[in-house]
Amino acid sequence: MNLDAVLKAKNFFRFTGPPEHWLTAVKYMTWGLQKHHLKRWRDIQPGDIFFIHSTRESLFPNAQSGIIGLGVIGPNLTQKQGPLWLKELIDNSNTWPLLIPLSEIYLFSELPPIDTWEAPNTKNQSLTKNLIDTLIANRIPIREVPGFPAMGSFSSVSSKVSDRILSDKRPLYIYTAGEVADTPLEVITLKEKDNDQLLEVKNADEALRYADTLQIFDVVKGRTIREPTSEYIRDNETLERANSAHTTVLQQLIHLFRSRGYETRFGRKTIDLFAYNERKSFLCEVKSTENRNFRSQARKGIAQLFEYEYFDVQKFTDENKLTFTEKHKLIIPSQVPGDERYVNFINSLTIGVAMVGQEKLQPIGKDTGFSKI
Repeated sequence: MNLDAVLKAKNFFRFTGPPEHWLTAVKYMTWGLQKHHLKRWRDIQPGDIFFIHSTRESLFPNAQSGIIGLGVIGPNLTQKQGPLWLKELIDNSNTWPLLIPLSEIYLFSELPPIDTWEAPNTKNQSLTKNLIDTLIANRIPIREVPGFPAMGSFSSVSSKVSDRILSDKRPLYIYTAGEVADTPLEVITLKEKDNDQLLEVKNADEALRYADTLQIFDVVKGRTIREPTSEYIRDNETLERANSAHTTVLQQLIHLFRSRGYETRFGRKTIDLFAYNERKSFLCEVKSTENRNFRSQARKGIAQLFEYEYFDVQKFTDENKLTFTEKHKLIIPSQVPGDERYVNFINSLTIGVAMVGQEKLQPIGKDTGFSKI
């Protein structure tokens, strides 16, 4: 998918802070805002893109201002109750309690392997100074990006400015939530109250909006440099294929149901797709699968479908006074499964398995009527 798809699908923000804070952000894959940003913080969504602005204002004399990378916001906002960033540790404060989970960070410079250094603290400032030199080495000076909003700690970024940064040719060094350290146990976090709603999605392109990865976009994927270990590269290539397959299937499903007059909704942190008209409803869980992982993926899908039906769908239908004569739960794999016994097991739970075919749902195993959409 090209750059235009990124610019159309995503919201763009700029987060600003000193380089020592960005080192902590990379280490724990989280960023923090002050309490006066509470309303806007709650409006941040998974899949939003942020640009990393590192400031000259810092506890370290070698800091320089510039854009040092970008990233993607992940799910589940939390608030913390203890110090995490160096300035907080020094002041014994909780200045930035509103945490923003980060699913991916792409830096213009390559830091040493994450497990070889600690986040900045009061005892490792010499090491932090050296890491800052590395972090900002390939920065984009603000003067080279006219219109970049450098004032304040948090703001939106226009598509024109975003285009300029995304079109840059600097390599991108990727860090993902699955490979970094957990937030320290002494920093107690409180999960924000879950107010997830089923939001309407009106076209297939909107499926890209909440994808919490940029590896499905060629403009980023082609510039990404990975750590030189075969296991790491293999794991990330597998993840890229899975993300791409999931997005493609979801887009096909949305197009299929919308073309038949169904309303289509999703949950930002839960449901892949809930489609319905005046008579029928379809709760769909999309799984990127290969034959070797079909059982494990389907097992997750089974649990998700029953949980989402009980909590999210029931709440939505009650609030909107909806009743259906037919209700279907479906697992939608990205590849035709060869495990017939497990498909039969899924069917025994009144869950269908289907592929998205040419303008139809193609049953795999028992068809309980869901193919007649």
